[in-house]
Amino acid sequence: MAILNRTIAQSQAKAAGPSLRIAPLLAAAGLMIVAIAVLQLYQTSRATTASFNMQQLEQQKLELDTSVRQLEAEVAALSSLRRIEQEAGRLGLQPAQVRSSVQVNVAPPPEGVGLPTRYEPKTEEAEVGEHDAPWWHKLRKLLPF
Repeated sequence: MAILNRTIAQSQAKAAGPSLRIAPLLAAAGLMIVAIAVLQLYQTSRATTASFNMQQLEQQKLELDTSVRQLEAEVAALSSLRRIEQEAGRLGLQPAQVRSSVQVNVAPPPEGVGLPTRYEPKTEEAEVGEHDAPWWHKLRKLLPF
C-alpha cells in the first residue's frame, strides 16, 4: 500500500505541477492581447483625431482663400480709375491746372536705409549731367507736364 500511495502522490504532484506553470503563461498571454488591443485602439483614436484636425484646417484654408479673393476683388474695384475720379469729384477735387516740380539737391540716404523706388533717381538721369544730357531730356524739361 505504501508503494501505491507514493505512486498516487507522485502522479498527483505531476498533474498539479504543469497546471501551475500554465496559469502564469496564460495570464501573460492574456495581458499581451489586452495591451495590443489597447494600443491599437489608441493608435486608431489618434489617427481619427489627426484626420479630423486636417479636415478642419483644410476648411479653414479654403475660407481664408475665399476671403483673400474677395479682398482682391474689392481692391480692384476700389482702385479703378473711374471710381477714383468719381470719389475725387464727390470730394470737390479738380485736376491740377499747372504742374510744377521741385528739384532737391540733397544726397540720397546712406546705403542700407530703404528708399521707396519711386523716389530713387533713375540711373539714366543720375549718370547724365545737365550739359551732357541728350536733346530730348532738355525738351522734356521745357514741357509743362
